[in-house]
Amino acid sequence: MESESGHLTVVKKEMGITHQDFYAELPTLLDKIPYQQTDDTISCQLNGKKMEIVLGPEKVREIGRSVRLPMTLVMLRFHDFSEEEMGDFVRHFNLRFMKGGG
Repeated sequence: MESESGHLTVVKKEMGITHQDFYAELPTLLDKIPYQQTDDTISCQLNGKKMEIVLGPEKVREIGRSVRLPMTLVMLRFHDFSEEEMGDFVRHFNLRFMKGGG
């Protein structure tokens, strides 16, 4: 995919999270990186390159008759990032949103 400034890569993740819970984790995810939020899009600069996080509509996944789980499609949009830079951020993202289980 090409953007106006060069190469755009989109990583899609289906996450079991509400928008409210996602936004609560955002400061930890981005640490001290300044960001702008417009509607359901978060934009920031990482190493001088634009990155956006776009939240899709909140949905509910029903498992059986009694289990209802939140579900949000999250798109990570990387403008002119190398594979290594994207991989580093996606690993960091996954660690921040990892849920324990057992």
